[in-house]
Amino acid sequence: MADVIAAVRGRLPANWAGTILRPSKTADGETVEAVLRVQRKGAAAGTIRVNAKSRVEPKDVDYLAASLQPTADEPVLIAAPHLSPRTQERLRSRGFAYADLTGNVRLEMTQPGLFIETTGARENPEPSPRERKSLKGAKAGRLVRALCDYRAPVGLRELAKRAGVDPGYASRVVELLDREALVTRTPRGPITAVDWRGLLTRWAQEYSPFRRQGATMYLAARGIPAVTERLKQLKVRYAVTGSWAAAEVAPVAPPRLLTVYVDRPRDVEQALDLRPAEAGANVALFTPFDDIVFERTSVKKGVTVAAMSQIAADLLTSPGRGPNEAEALMQWMQENEDAWRTGETRDLRTAVS
Repeated sequence: MADVIAAVRGRLPANWAGTILRPSKTADGETVEAVLRVQRKGAAAGTIRVNAKSRVEPKDVDYLAASLQPTADEPVLIAAPHLSPRTQERLRSRGFAYADLTGNVRLEMTQPGLFIETTGARENPEPSPRERKSLKGAKAGRLVRALCDYRAPVGLRELAKRAGVDPGYASRVVELLDREALVTRTPRGPITAVDWRGLLTRWAQEYSPFRRQGATMYLAARGIPAVTERLKQLKVRYAVTGSWAAAEVAPVAPPRLLTVYVDRPRDVEQALDLRPAEAGANVALFTPFDDIVFERTSVKKGVTVAAMSQIAADLLTSPGRGPNEAEALMQWMQENEDAWRTGETRDLRTAVS
């Protein structure tokens, strides 16, 4: 705890001082409590309750909020060796300040007026064995899509069947998502709720079609509209994702890059009138990480587009304004869940908007 508080004190502005008062260890042996007194020279002091723990996971935040009850007048700072981006997000939403040893610090006070925010490591430099589990790979992607695209409740076996994975693997991933407060489940029972928006954001931290070797960039000399017209006549399976697809339901700005999943990009270059290009590219063809990208598609203006959940995840990892377009799309998805989620297994590939 002393190291974390020292990191906070080291980030105080010039002419500010921080003093630790009344440190004590709680009965659980994993929590240390103290009061940090901060003061600008010549001004009134303020205090921050500090709750230092050996580990804080996203699921712990609800309990911390209920037991510690931070307020604007009496802030509470959660300290730990490392706080994941998801944990930081949940702490902020519950009104907590926080700090970890890697440099992730956020502290806001009204009396005296003080705001500090710095960014440290996203990944835990010393992860525990269970923290090494991730959402990388095709099987994890299929589970994410199944959880997002279908409404809860759903049992583990049914979820595994929808995703095409074995129940043991599904159980391990759901355990991870439960700890990160992305799903809600009853003890030994079904998943009763899914934070699909948070889940897509979490998946995008480890998944991106742009980070894989399967992204090929092209120049369409006649522009994106000419390519979409040619896509209507394409005889192989494909699915448009990214900006163009999102703009059909939640437009932000005219798309500057058309992104398309297709099994063998080189086989369709001529059909789409594309030329390989590193600079000035306006089309990207993605080799799919899994066949899931071709499931639950729909048709917009005669063009096949990917599922809304897939489009949102791809935009979250896209360069430029992609993340902003993802936020606009997810806002539309939140307001129109009946348009893209279902409680039963059905194929949306023939849906026409």
